[in-house]
Amino acid sequence: MHPVLGTKANQQDIWGGRGMRRLVVILLVLALGVFSVSWTVEAASKGSVTIALSGEPPTMDPHRTSNFVGAMVWRWPYDTLLSRETGTGKIIPWLAEKYELLEGTKKIKFWLRKDAVFSDGSPVTSKAMVWSISRVLKAARQKKYFSSFDRIEIIDDKTFIWHNKTHDNGVLSRVTRWAGLMSLNAKGKKKAHLSRNTYGSGPYVLKSWTKGNKMVFVANKKWWGRKQFPDMPNTVVLRRIKEAATRVKALEAGEVDVAWGVLPQFVKALQKNPKTNVKAVPAVRIMFLSFFSKHGGPFANQKVRLAVNYAIDDALIRKTILGGRADAIGGQLHPWNFSGYNPKRKWWGYDVAKAKSLLKEAGYGNGFKAELIATNGRYPGDKPTCEAIAGMLKKIKINATCNSQRFPLFKKYHRAYQAGKRKGAAMYYMGFGNGGGEPGLLFSGTTMCGGAWSGHCFKDIDAQVMKANAEPNPKKQHAEYDKVTGMTKAKATAKVVAKIHDVLGYSNRINWTPRHDETLYPWEISMKATN
Repeated sequence: MHPVLGTKANQQDIWGGRGMRRLVVILLVLALGVFSVSWTVEAASKGSVTIALSGEPPTMDPHRTSNFVGAMVWRWPYDTLLSRETGTGKIIPWLAEKYELLEGTKKIKFWLRKDAVFSDGSPVTSKAMVWSISRVLKAARQKKYFSSFDRIEIIDDKTFIWHNKTHDNGVLSRVTRWAGLMSLNAKGKKKAHLSRNTYGSGPYVLKSWTKGNKMVFVANKKWWGRKQFPDMPNTVVLRRIKEAATRVKALEAGEVDVAWGVLPQFVKALQKNPKTNVKAVPAVRIMFLSFFSKHGGPFANQKVRLAVNYAIDDALIRKTILGGRADAIGGQLHPWNFSGYNPKRKWWGYDVAKAKSLLKEAGYGNGFKAELIATNGRYPGDKPTCEAIAGMLKKIKINATCNSQRFPLFKKYHRAYQAGKRKGAAMYYMGFGNGGGEPGLLFSGTTMCGGAWSGHCFKDIDAQVMKANAEPNPKKQHAEYDKVTGMTKAKATAKVVAKIHDVLGYSNRINWTPRHDETLYPWEISMKATN
């Protein structure tokens, strides 16, 4: 008798009739079980993650322009020399395994990782750094970030010295975000080709791009960091979904794994949904109201601007419209700036009686008409905040009209007021992120003469910013930047409303820690194991 099959009768029962059907069922169950285990291991170690953002990069050439979404996504295929640690914001080695200040920030020695290669297989070298920074310096937007740059001195293939013309204490922060290295094999490629193809050494490679719809990235098998992030997703899909409500619906339907920028009205639904999570992370973007003052009118008067400050109940806005997912802050510099943030500072408070008194002193006791322009759907609670502020200003007889529009039209109105082409007293409500932690960039963009988002021109503020930018001593530089904040408060250049939280929704099938600096690193995401 066969030790396993038993008697002949039993053999027939097994191999024929009902026995055959039982065996087939058993084999199918075993096969499915093996497949299930195999799939679970594969999903846990690789998998695919879909991320929904409100926009997409204007190009995948990381050196051509400056853009919020671009600055986030360019890091996926292009490594920067340094990075910032998730959670702390601390500057850490990245493509450069170490660095040394030789003469303060005037001369910095970098050592590139010996095992780093580009996705095309060519080695990451000092020559690639020279070529990459030369491309940055030809770009109108990005070259401003490296105005102090002088040259790269090559020591060997993996070592170089970065020379600045002057001390620049922000350069280390800057190379966590900009000047990602590009392979020398990209030399001679046309702009159109580089805008849709990637030549970096980073975690991912762009596989396909349907403009206005989605981008597909696949893991770079040659990336030096795979041992550090063994569970990173194998595929990352970036979907452009403009509407916040649509992004949330896609998350709830399981179509995406991460939804960026969840508005306050959608938070409770995501919290109740067993398949989704939502997290509010204290972040870098600061919401403020500012004025068009350089062409005259009521807002050229400091007392009027100060009256507006006192008339706005910012604490109420943070509590109600922003749902408590925002913090009070005493200026426009967030805590992760490399210099200048002063936690002891407080901005102008809420005092309607004082606001009325200041308007009367300024000669506007009977009030005046004004327009308040704002975005609609770009920032948390932007339109409701605009409407609330307009209502608050009516209490001091400023008949403000809220004009909340999509960003392109908001930008058009802003530029028209800046140039003096659009007339009348006007204010604007917006946010500025400054994810790179650059105090000089913040002030040049929002306050200085000629700033992209500045409605003012105060020569003394410009001079103080330039003095702070050039100060080599870190302690003295901090004090000089803090003086700028003091000057902007004294002149009431803006009403600082809130440092908002980034509110992100995500699927419970992933492990992920959202960051504070308006960036998202998909290699830090992993899939949860399934049973």
